[in-house]
Amino acid sequence: MKTKTNNVIQNAGASANVIHSTGANAFVIQGSGDVRVHVVGKRKPKMEYPAGSVGADLARRNYIRYLIERYFRYREADVSFARKVVRRFSYAVLFKNIESHFKAPTYFIPIARFDELVDFLQRKIETTILGKKNRARGHRNYETFDEFQLTQAGES
Repeated sequence: MKTKTNNVIQNAGASANVIHSTGANAFVIQGSGDVRVHVVGKRKPKMEYPAGSVGADLARRNYIRYLIERYFRYREADVSFARKVVRRFSYAVLFKNIESHFKAPTYFIPIARFDELVDFLQRKIETTILGKKNRARGHRNYETFDEFQLTQAGES
């Protein structure tokens, strides 16, 4: 007989008890007789964004996420333009740069500084090789916040 509870599958048999766990803290235990398992996992509690922060405002948080993803795509494209010029790219560096510049984690920045954060990210996009090429050709590198809100409202 198999039962499944919270990503744990227990096989109850006459000769042995077997417990298989799937997920981040996977384990397998086999034994005969009574088997007791106490698993303590390290799990960060989900943190709510404080009121008045960029993360607490869904539209602003999504726009910042859009700009960050755009920057990552442009940086990945830079490798194809100049393999020797562009060093290995770390995704965490952008978040560390934002944190050192704004003295707060990305989504904890106050809404009052939203425009400043947007300018910071847009400049980062514009300074990539692909961003410079697009600008020289007259192509836009990203949507404005207002355009982004309109496209989000249209998708609903």
